[in-house]
Amino acid sequence: MEWTSESLMNFKFLTKVFSALLFCTSSVANAGLIDNIALEKVNYSVNSGIYSWQTSYDIAFINQDLVIDVDIFLTGDDAGTSLKNIWEQGIEDLWSNAFDLFDGSYYYDTIFNIDWLNSSNGSDQTVTVHNGDGAVNLSNWYTGNPSGQGFNKQGRAAAHEFGHMIGLYDEYTGGALNPSGFIRNNSIMGSNLTSPQADHFDNFTDWVSLNSGSSPLSVVADSGSHYYQVSEPHTFAMLALAMVGLALRRSQKTI
Repeated sequence: MEWTSESLMNFKFLTKVFSALLFCTSSVANAGLIDNIALEKVNYSVNSGIYSWQTSYDIAFINQDLVIDVDIFLTGDDAGTSLKNIWEQGIEDLWSNAFDLFDGSYYYDTIFNIDWLNSSNGSDQTVTVHNGDGAVNLSNWYTGNPSGQGFNKQGRAAAHEFGHMIGLYDEYTGGALNPSGFIRNNSIMGSNLTSPQADHFDNFTDWVSLNSGSSPLSVVADSGSHYYQVSEPHTFAMLALAMVGLALRRSQKTI
């Protein structure tokens, strides 16, 4: 059997799934940790003046990690494996573990993931790829220089558009601003395409607090990877449900 990049990706993902399940069943729980929260689809419209778009993503709290997953169908011109890798790495590296969640006792990692689907069925977003240079927005990406910037900004441009996919507004003059007209340059959503900011995680921390019954969480600077042990039966059941759901979704995907 010849291993394609798709089969390798699926194999690695399933390996992580079963490793997590085995870890959970063989560990001793630490009291006070947040229980796992089953996967939920979040989908709603965002409006800003003449601009509007659909936010859509999967969210789950799995093995003490907050996981955000966005499934993207690329249509139009062929972006090629190399550029798709640049986009994926730009998004995942910039957003994942930019901050931790903190409940007063424990720190929890934040993991962001995208997957390229081979059809629009089940996708969170459809992006049309265009050859050459052009002005990038949520649903139109270019293979050349994005939005008048150099090709080396491809990863950050994708990370900016990913911010819209998870419900964020622009933070630069002339963009799709929030109702208060908030402007901030030192932000991935601002003109400098720098980095995510703590308040970009507000909706996610609210979701964890609401579904866990925990006191409000704070967003703090990343302090490294955290490996907490969990093994309560009801926690394991919720984890299995979330992980199987993600595995089934990835069975439809390709890079």
